[in-house]
Amino acid sequence: MANEQTGSLRRRLFSGKSGASSVSFVFIANILIQGGNFLCGIVTARAIGPTGRGELAAMIMWPQFFAYALTLGIPVASIYKIREEPEKKGMVAGATLLSSVLLGIVAIGVGLLLLPYALHTYQHHVVHTAEWLLLVAPQALLGLTLTVLARSTESFKTYSLFTGAQPVLILLCLLVEWAFGVLTPTNAAIAYLMANVPVMIINIFWVWRTFRPEWPRDPRLLRDLLSYGLRAWGSDILGTIANQVDRLLIVGMVNPKSMGLYVVAQSVSNVLLVIPNAVTTVLLPKVAARSTEEIVAFTGRAVRVTAALMAAASLTLILLGPSILHFAYSERFDGAAPILRLLLVESVIDGVTSTLGQAFLAASSPGTVAMLQGCGLLTAVPLLLLMVPRWGIMGAAIAFALSTLARFTFVYFSFQRRLGVKPPSLLLRREDLRALRRGRSRNPAPEIASSL
Repeated sequence: MANEQTGSLRRRLFSGKSGASSVSFVFIANILIQGGNFLCGIVTARAIGPTGRGELAAMIMWPQFFAYALTLGIPVASIYKIREEPEKKGMVAGATLLSSVLLGIVAIGVGLLLLPYALHTYQHHVVHTAEWLLLVAPQALLGLTLTVLARSTESFKTYSLFTGAQPVLILLCLLVEWAFGVLTPTNAAIAYLMANVPVMIINIFWVWRTFRPEWPRDPRLLRDLLSYGLRAWGSDILGTIANQVDRLLIVGMVNPKSMGLYVVAQSVSNVLLVIPNAVTTVLLPKVAARSTEEIVAFTGRAVRVTAALMAAASLTLILLGPSILHFAYSERFDGAAPILRLLLVESVIDGVTSTLGQAFLAASSPGTVAMLQGCGLLTAVPLLLLMVPRWGIMGAAIAFALSTLARFTFVYFSFQRRLGVKPPSLLLRREDLRALRRGRSRNPAPEIASSL
């Protein structure tokens, strides 16, 4: 009997036909991503030290930022539109892919204008390298679009394969550079930004075979994509800035060594994000364009499970964090331990907040998520400008944690105001665990929750 139950659970988790199965695949991919990033951080930290790690962060951060900040919200709009009108997925894919390349080219121009000012505290060779690396912006935006299209059709096995392979390839490139004694900040930056090219090429063939992209002949489709996209773009760009505002600001306010310590602490704390990233990746395409009751019911369960898992994991890392820093990164990074504790707490709040925010995207209310990100940004910037000059990177960690708490407060109380329903409970219930085990639910959205 026990073997039958175990076999049934295994089939539900890895059959690819349920929400639990989808989350399982994405969760495994996110473990590879976070684990790969963690190992990449160890390799680079040991090879180039805190100062070199700070220079590496400066070189790879800005090209990716400019690309992701100029999406116009079209990738996330494609998810909603494909779920709403699946018969037009070819035209949606065509419009989305074309826009990603064109907007990537725009990102290069914007980056060339702003980058010298953003990295004015760094040596000339760091700025010069970062400017050349802006050429990967179209590739970065195209890669983002390709993985989003896999999400839109709930092809989470494929999505997990593509996303999980990228950090593995980056790690292999870094290890080869290290073995041959050529692992410098510049070469490491090239590995980070270019190692995913083989995966992207395979992804292009998969998207072409699955969607048969075509020129969008329907003006209404373009109008709908742009309308939703521009409303979601506020969320995209503010979210991109909010998630990196600490790095974006302190990179010009502290020395490279301090930046390296902060980046390492943040890298360890980001291990927790494997949980909410897996959930939110599946959540939006599962509930997009459903009724408000169904969206909130499913989101509530996802939030409660996410919060419980992240809280348990964070306590473990708070206890083991200093030891991890010492043995994994070497004694040169022991100074990152106090910052790590604060960033772990911030990661838990951020994970819960991002999961709650999916309900508004699914209910065609992306403007609420944009205001959510704006709330965090308006809190973070003055706090960072006030605290970093006084307390350095510890002040940055405190400021970032307070801004994330402000975002959570805003999104939680927006359920009643924007959707007309009570916000979901954050406390894990016994029926949540039962539903995860049995694939059934007694909440107001049984056909949705049962898929989890």
